Amino acid sequence: MNPMKFKSLIWLMAGVVAFSACSDDDEQAASMSVSSITTTDGTDLYGATSASSVGADQSVIIGFSEAVNGNTLSGVALKNGDNVVPASVTATGNTVTIDPNDALFGGTIYTVQINNVQSTDGATAGNVSANFTTSGVGLGSAPQAANQTLYLQFNGGIVDITGNATSDANVEQVSYDVDRFGNANGAAYFNGATAPGNGDIVVMKNAQFLHPSTSISCWFKVDYADFPNGTNRSLFGSGAKMGYFYELGNDLAWMKLPTSHMVSPDPNMNSVGTAWNDVMNGSGSIGGNTLTNYTGSISDLVTNSVWHQMVMTYDNATSQKAVYIDGFAVATFDVNNNTDPGAEWNMTNMTYNIDPNLNTDLAIGFNSAPGNATDDWAIYSTAQNTFKGAMDDFRIWNVG
Repeated sequence: MNPMKFKSLIWLMAGVVAFSACSDDDEQAASMSVSSITTTDGTDLYGATSASSVGADQSVIIGFSEAVNGNTLSGVALKNGDNVVPASVTATGNTVTIDPNDALFGGTIYTVQINNVQSTDGATAGNVSANFTTSGVGLGSAPQAANQTLYLQFNGGIVDITGNATSDANVEQVSYDVDRFGNANGAAYFNGATAPGNGDIVVMKNAQFLHPSTSISCWFKVDYADFPNGTNRSLFGSGAKMGYFYELGNDLAWMKLPTSHMVSPDPNMNSVGTAWNDVMNGSGSIGGNTLTNYTGSISDLVTNSVWHQMVMTYDNATSQKAVYIDGFAVATFDVNNNTDPGAEWNMTNMTYNIDPNLNTDLAIGFNSAPGNATDDWAIYSTAQNTFKGAMDDFRIWNVG
């Protein structure tokens, strides 16, 4: 064979070998992929169906088929809707970890987003996303979720998930306890006052806490020993009787949730009035306006050291106000009962009764926020009837 032709053949074969080796490298690089997405306790987030009841204290661990270049993690995130959850994102070998800065919200859908991650060899993994839902009750778990204007989960902090209100840290005095799902630090605990003005309280600001039609819900747990004869405790309120508040008292023999309303027509020219609507062992008829659905003792409903849900609804279209315990209608009221022309019960929209001493911030743990001085019994600095017990999942809606 001609020596020159032999050399050319050798070079041609070498080129083919070199080309084949490069092609193999490209195929290997293109094969980088996500192999697993789990939580620190091993919950699979990458299955055929979205995981649910995921612990709110978990980190997310992403496994790849190749070692990850830690400089290519800008597209890795944990998201709540359009919001990126503050977290550290780190790579070690084939693993990327998303470690949230704070506990996640309960009952909430989260998305693991993985975009443009590269291997140490320069391969790029395909974009991947996976959804999961944390355990507990969340923003999307409640009826009329789109109409919520306040939602506090009390998961180790005071955060309005709706984003409407902010906490006044200057007066925030609350500790945390196990919630009704068994989650540590998942509920707020309020120590009752031992002296005037030292009871635990949370104050929310910069939002509307009362609407023409308003619904309020909260979970609470009390100890009978904290409600002896003659003792009453306010769980929450905005402006006390000039807005609304919720109170239990006297060996849990009664509860009240007064609400303030526009009055029309008003024979006495007051324009705003208060519907007191006490519920005393299933009775407490006021001015013929009470339709009672419960005839037992309130303490039979609010049992000792057990979580209970209180819901109050008011619908301005029907003038119907209702109080529920654990879904049972304790009592319903028509606050626009005008059968008595001289009565102050021709009420419509919920509203604040404007007063120069009124503060409309929301107080949780008392009937009104510090700074409210509409009545001597609604002044926090002198109060000793602040709430004592646990509270969780406090919500307000702008519908009845």
